[in-house]
Formats: sequence, structure tokens, C-alpha cells
Amino acid sequence: MDMSRFRYASTSFIGLLALAVTATLIGPSFPLIKNEFGLSLGLLGFLASAWSAGYLFSLIGGFLSDQYGEFTIISSSLIIVGIVTALISVAPSYDQLLILFLLGGVGSAFGEAGMNPLMAKLFPKRSGFALNVLHVFYSLGSFIGPILAGLVIASYGSWRLSYLMMAIFFGPLIVVSILTSQELHKENTMNLRIRESSNGVSTVEILKKGHALMLAGFFYLGAEVGTNAWLPTFLVLVRNFSIELAGLSLGLFWGAMATGRLILGSVTDRLRFRRTILLSSVLSTILIFAGITITNQLWIVILWSLSGFVLGPVMPTIFVLASRLFPKRSGFATGVIYGVGFGGVFSPWLLGVLADMLSLKQAMLYLTFSVLAISISIVTMND
Repeated sequence: MDMSRFRYASTSFIGLLALAVTATLIGPSFPLIKNEFGLSLGLLGFLASAWSAGYLFSLIGGFLSDQYGEFTIISSSLIIVGIVTALISVAPSYDQLLILFLLGGVGSAFGEAGMNPLMAKLFPKRSGFALNVLHVFYSLGSFIGPILAGLVIASYGSWRLSYLMMAIFFGPLIVVSILTSQELHKENTMNLRIRESSNGVSTVEILKKGHALMLAGFFYLGAEVGTNAWLPTFLVLVRNFSIELAGLSLGLFWGAMATGRLILGSVTDRLRFRRTILLSSVLSTILIFAGITITNQLWIVILWSLSGFVLGPVMPTIFVLASRLFPKRSGFATGVIYGVGFGGVFSPWLLGVLADMLSLKQAMLYLTFSVLAISISIVTMND
């Protein structure tokens, strides 16, 4: 049992890391994509929104996860994203990139819709810590992604090469996930699937009881995806950072988030989950506002890193609450939160439109509103 649990968990960890690296290559790539295809800031933001739009299909991924098993959906996710990443590296037009980014988001959404309930079931007594550890790997991947893209661009002048490198990485990972999935189906001692029963929680009940968590996920994903897409461009165009330093800054934001999930996540099981989310989002709001408004480059890097650290445990804790509210439909409930996390879809596009209308600095202030709204959403949650 312990070895099986370790195998399933470790494959999920590496898989989520790979998904995160791929999703975060776009930030440092933005300036080059903009120049190559002659895009406005609004169209550039729409491209990032396309990846996030894939998360609207999380509902389907969560449903399939409950019906056919989490690991089957996880393996499918890695196959989809691996193929899409290879195609992105050679896409000749903006329209094709748009479609591929959407498909990549669908694949990523399926993966996360399977991984989150899987970890809650593997470690039921410490689900809060387990989900935070899982998302440490997302943060680590998000730390690696911008730095990798920045270094590759600085060394070779190509934004495509980093996507090709990730496509190659997905190859052996897909093989491992398929073999692990086959082993899982052969085992009769461990059933990780929980099928929906006739007396289970209805979809309407999930929507009614989980509305506060959905709103919190909506605003969290909006802030996270908006930061991932626009922070490097903001630092390059407004604060005169080099592309390498801008990529490093975003990487440190994600790296600090990984540390926050590991350190702060270790105490979420002993604290009230709602209190953790509330305090983290309020403090992060203050730090992000300061990081946008000050001009000193060192302090900008420090403030954005600190904001990532305190924001770290928020989303995993939201998933823990969802799994505890709806234990028999945890996959679908997670998918609902991701799906309603439509904030992640329109946030990069909205920031681009606001930047065209006002200025990029003023547009970035939307992120402070989005993070603060997480706390407001949680306050409305019924006990």
C-alpha cells in the first residue's frame, strides 16, 4: 500500500511540475511573440487567456475522473499537453497558437482535476498538507518555467526552443504515467475511484453549498494567471528590467509560493482553513500593491516574492475545503472550482485591454482587487 501510494503521488508531483513549467513559459516569451506576430497588448493578453480558457473544461475532467479513475485522466492530460507543446514550438501563425494554447489548457485542466482529489484520497488524515505539497511542485515548475524561457531567449533568441525542450521532457513522463495507470487497474487492494452513487451529492447542491469556494477560485486564478502572463512584460516595459531579470523575478514569485505552500501548508491542518485563506489573501494584496507602485528594482523583486510566499497555501486549501464538503464527488467539485475559475480566463485579456486603454501600470492594479476579493468571498462562506 505504501509503495503504491508513493508511486501514484510521485508521478502526480512530476506531472504537475511539467504542466506548470509549460504554462509559465509564456511570460518571458510575450515580448518576442508580440514582435513576431505584430500583436497589440489586447491580442497578446487574449493568447494567455486561451490557455486559461481550457480550464472551463475542468467540469468534464472532474466528472471523468470520478467515473473512470483519477490516474486515467492524469495520463490523458500528459499526452494532450505533450503533443500540444510540440506543436506550439513550430506553430506558424497567431491563430494556430491560439487554438493550441486552448488545447493545452484543456489538457492541464484535466490533469489538475484528477490530481487534487487523488491526493486527498491518498492522504485522508493530512489532506491539507498533502495538497499543499502537490502544489509545491506546481510552484516549483512555475519557478523553473520563466527562468528557463528567459535563459533560452537570452542565449538563442528564440521563444520556441523552450517549448520544444518541454515536449521532449513529456515523452518519458507519458510512458511512466501509462505504465503506472496500467498497474493501478491491476491492483485490487486499492480502489482510488469513488463513483457517484444514486444518493450522492447533486450538481445543484455543489453549486449552492460551494458558491463561496467557486468565487474564491475565480479571483485566485484570475490573479495567478494575470501575474504569470503580465508580470515580466510589466517589468520590462515599465520598470526597465532585462528579460533575464524579469523572468527571474517571476520565477522567484513562484519559487517563494512553493516555499509558502510547504511551510504555511504544514500548519493549515491545525488552523481553520478559512482563516488561512483570509489572512494570506489580505497580506498578499498589500504586498502586490506595493510591488506595482514602487520603482526600486530590488524592492520590486522582494515584494513580489513575498506576495507569492503568503499567497501559496490559498488554492490548495480551497481544494481541501471542497474535498471535505463533497467527499463522494471530490473530482467533480474540484472541476467546478476550476471551471468557475473563469477569472483566470478573462484576466490576462482584461489586463491587456486595460493596458491599451489606460497604461500597463494602471492595468496591473486589477491584480490587487482580484486577490482582495478572495478574502471577501471566503467571508461569505457558511460554516
